[in-house]
Amino acid sequence: MAHKTEYPSYRLALIVCGAGVIVTSLVFVLMASTEGTDYKQALLLVTVLAGVAITSLSIALLVMLAREQRRSALVSEHMTDQLADREHALMQSNKELERFATIAAHDLQEPLRTILTFTDLTERRFGPTLDPEARDYILRVAGAAARMRALIEDLLLYARIGQAERQFERVDLNKVAAEAVANVEPLVIDTGAHIEIGELPTVMGNDQGLQQLFTNLLSNAMKYKMTDAPYVRIEAQQREREWIVAVADNGKGIDPANHKRIFELFRRLEPRGISGTGLGLAICARIVDVHGGRIWVRSALGKGATFYFTLPVRAAAGRRAAASKS
Repeated sequence: MAHKTEYPSYRLALIVCGAGVIVTSLVFVLMASTEGTDYKQALLLVTVLAGVAITSLSIALLVMLAREQRRSALVSEHMTDQLADREHALMQSNKELERFATIAAHDLQEPLRTILTFTDLTERRFGPTLDPEARDYILRVAGAAARMRALIEDLLLYARIGQAERQFERVDLNKVAAEAVANVEPLVIDTGAHIEIGELPTVMGNDQGLQQLFTNLLSNAMKYKMTDAPYVRIEAQQREREWIVAVADNGKGIDPANHKRIFELFRRLEPRGISGTGLGLAICARIVDVHGGRIWVRSALGKGATFYFTLPVRAAAGRRAAASKS
């Protein structure tokens, strides 16, 4: 659009140059064709011509500017209407997708609860009388149903992030991190992990969403541990208009080739031996995005991993998100 804005000035420059050439030529012609007695008349004529040229140029400039302003206003109004229509359509589409995911997840959970209930009853009542192979089959069915239920719950959580997480308020990240540690307490006890939390800021955000973010990052840090007990450090620093929060661990680390892939849906680098649905980091990325931040990782195999995410210092992002929701 920049070339359209500059176009009137370009045309005006050409007109002014052309008028200057014409007026200068007239001056030389009149001075050459008049004698001393007619010199003043020639200058008067040149002055009149110059005045007419300048007046014409001024009128032309005003007309061009008026047309360009009108055109710009029409284009801006049209683009604003288009953006509003597209934003409305996008919001409606998101709401429909979220509603579909919620209904689908709810309807899928009911038969899974039935499967889990009856496999549990069968194992408890008939387990001692079943041969080892039949009992193994029942346990496999129960395990698959439990994994499916966890997957549905994570999908439902991912779908709902676009709703509740846009309701922002002042949140103390020290309290959020402490609640996240409480959420993973069984894993802390099981792995013997040591978690340190530095001084964290108060930000504008959604308490539940940020708690889920810290919970997932802590859970990953302990799941992908080395032989030693996991050590996790959470700290934050301010840089310009954003807070940068770091969650560092001494775990297995991540190959740099996979640093971007791990935030994709259902992306699991170790599909066997590690519990999970492959949605944990995708959920983290979604939560950070809704908060107006970004997330990335720095790591190498065998050297631990540090996950970074940013949150805006000011409340503007929170107010914009809340406004878009309403």
